[in-house]
Amino acid sequence: MSFKPKERRAAKARVAMAKAKLDALLVTDIKNIRYLTGFTGSSAYLVLTPSRVYFLTDSRYAAQSGAEVKGADIEVRICAKAVEEIHGILTGPRVGDRIGFEPDNLTYEAYLRFKKGFGNKRFIPSGGIIKTARAVKDAIELTAIKDSVGALDAGFEAARGLIAPGRKESDVAFEIEVGFKKAGADGPAFDTIIASGPRSALPHGKAGQRKMRKGELVVVDMGVLLNGYNSDETRTYCLGRPTRRQRNIYDTVAAAQEAAIKAIRPGATAKDVDAAARAYITDAGYGEYFGHGTGHGVGLDVHERPVLSPHSKDILTQGMVVTVEPGIYIPGWGGVRIEDMVLVTADGFEALTNAAKGLEDLR
Repeated sequence: MSFKPKERRAAKARVAMAKAKLDALLVTDIKNIRYLTGFTGSSAYLVLTPSRVYFLTDSRYAAQSGAEVKGADIEVRICAKAVEEIHGILTGPRVGDRIGFEPDNLTYEAYLRFKKGFGNKRFIPSGGIIKTARAVKDAIELTAIKDSVGALDAGFEAARGLIAPGRKESDVAFEIEVGFKKAGADGPAFDTIIASGPRSALPHGKAGQRKMRKGELVVVDMGVLLNGYNSDETRTYCLGRPTRRQRNIYDTVAAAQEAAIKAIRPGATAKDVDAAARAYITDAGYGEYFGHGTGHGVGLDVHERPVLSPHSKDILTQGMVVTVEPGIYIPGWGGVRIEDMVLVTADGFEALTNAAKGLEDLR
């Protein structure tokens, strides 16, 4: 028997539920709900049981849910009082006593409301169930991610023509983001980072009012949100002929990134991929200037599992999409980061992002 994507996704979640000995899962993260049902609205609840998916929303989304939420095991309920409706589902005769919930997306007040009147039901924090399932992308998701990457690569082509001495970082970011919208994107995946000169030493130095100057490094970190899926990529440019120090630091980051990408394969630990980049930067004498993790998963969220960091317990699996983004950031001087998105394949990896690399002279 063949299964549709939404049914396969629910099946993955049910396997994790069974391992956690859960009888049902209350899903409140709207992106997790989109993952399981295809719903693109902003307000809904979902209850996942071993045999059914109960989707609950209000009358504002009746037509939208009717068009988007379809599946053999999905039951759509339009209701004014979702908590009462969920109470009826979870106290039904076919649902056991162990109920999982997503603690990151449920306020304490709402948690108390859900617990009231449930008798001996146990509510168990289970925030990783759906997010773990989401870490491995199916074919439909990979197509959406690649479409987002295509729009982003076009954004970097535009950036190369916009970055110039005397231009404000914020003006360049604005023009790029308008371009994304004109091209049909939902918008930027996050506030565009354009950090020049000493500000390039700020890993998250989103575009400000500073005017770029000749001779400086410029870190450009952008993402596109397209049809619900994100992309994320970073390039570092130079406004003029690079100095020996600028070139050396750029080449060190580029080699560290290459070492990390080559370590990607099914079964590799996320920790070891991070170590490949970190060891190269440390051996080059810049270890103290690389403080963040080497990468992260990308999908419905721009930051999701797996996490490539020294403390990660994640193991790479075919179908995961990760960023690889080592950097060196020297306070008062500047910084370099190079970031690409990589798909874990059956026998290794596939690079997804394609914007031109190299420490280009954009004077």
